[in-house]
Amino acid sequence: MRPLTDDTLLVFLSDCHIGGDPGRDIFELPDELAALLDDLDRHPGPVELVLAGDFFDLLRISEVPDGLNRASVTIARPEYRALFDRLRRLAAGGSRTVIYLPGNHDAEVWWNPEIRATLEREGLVHEFALSYAARFESEPNRIVYCEHGNQFDPANTFRDYADPLDTPLGDHVVTDLMPRLPGGRTLTPTLHLREIDRIFPLTKIPEWIAARLFYDLVRQAVRWLLLPLLVAFAAYGSIKYALGASDYGVLDVLVDVGYDVAVLLVAFGVFVLVLRRTANQAIRGAARRFGGDGEDPEDVDDPTDEIRRRLESGRPPPLGHGRRGEIAVFVSGHTHDPSLVEFETPSGASGAAVNSGCWLRQARPVEARLRAPSVFVSRYVFTHARVHRSAEGIEAELWEHPRPYRQQLLVVERLAAAGRLPAEPAHNAPPRIRARATIGRASATRLAEGARA
Repeated sequence: MRPLTDDTLLVFLSDCHIGGDPGRDIFELPDELAALLDDLDRHPGPVELVLAGDFFDLLRISEVPDGLNRASVTIARPEYRALFDRLRRLAAGGSRTVIYLPGNHDAEVWWNPEIRATLEREGLVHEFALSYAARFESEPNRIVYCEHGNQFDPANTFRDYADPLDTPLGDHVVTDLMPRLPGGRTLTPTLHLREIDRIFPLTKIPEWIAARLFYDLVRQAVRWLLLPLLVAFAAYGSIKYALGASDYGVLDVLVDVGYDVAVLLVAFGVFVLVLRRTANQAIRGAARRFGGDGEDPEDVDDPTDEIRRRLESGRPPPLGHGRRGEIAVFVSGHTHDPSLVEFETPSGASGAAVNSGCWLRQARPVEARLRAPSVFVSRYVFTHARVHRSAEGIEAELWEHPRPYRQQLLVVERLAAAGRLPAEPAHNAPPRIRARATIGRASATRLAEGARA
């Protein structure tokens, strides 16, 4: 249990997934993260930065040269030099502390002493722990607690973090299955297998594949079938008129061509409806398989709900046994889904559960019109959590760093999702508070719009 002065700023950052073999690194914008570290370094009071799991993605690194380890290989990469310089400068501050919690993609930090020695020797990290617990001096009975969150996920739960042979199913998906996929291969102009890493949640992968195939087939049919036939019908009518048939006028040309085009469009519409039905059936079938026993993944409990139920019942977190006091703020990551929700403890006190989100690009489904398959839209999700003490109580905040992403959608996809595509933020949009909760005696809470967006 860490005692904190009331002027301490707690910052929780998770799921950057920095590092990987060539072509497998999914962290894209180190400059933005470096800017956040600079901002924290300018804070006038004490700062505790908690790297709350999956800061590195050690599972995506297959082999390392002799004398190095997965962390040192990543730190030495030229594109990350400025980022780690900023982290090193922040950690060197007299009132700054950097604490590393392992997640499921960087559990090796815990069981491999060479990696911990590297991070300490590089001046990047001060302490390592499986979970974090602290309390402000004016709130000695209320705890700010953090763990990565993978222990709520059966596919990524560890029995013993110190055992290198303890590898959950999720580890094998990343280390054994994903490298075997032809990552550089494009199955269709819009279906690039490397983009599987961007699909969120993972249960949407079958839907993404089916949707991309659907829209690509429609595009190809329009390009190579519908448009050529329309041109052919128009050319046929024009040639027939030009040949000078005595009883064939301009009106006859328009009527014939219009009739042929109408029949063609009806036939094409039937083709699209059949294709849509086939795609939706494939999506529903895959969803039932992913859900298990015919259960739709949409009906499966969100990890945030399980966290809230556990806190409301007073049960300790998976890695937080033996903690004395009541959790006021629970911070986790893992799901890459930033959120802030309230809960009430058995004593009736208020609390907040914050998912710090990630620093990655994601492709999320947007519902299409006419019951067509969803359109997957890419966006950057750069979020982190902050906790500090104020006159009203303990403040829990979810911050985001808006950044636009140039969408590469087909025309048919844009038409299918017309009016439903999310607006892109401005290029110069500053960081902002996405959600905030004040944990005080009066249980006063302020949630910013879009807390679960």
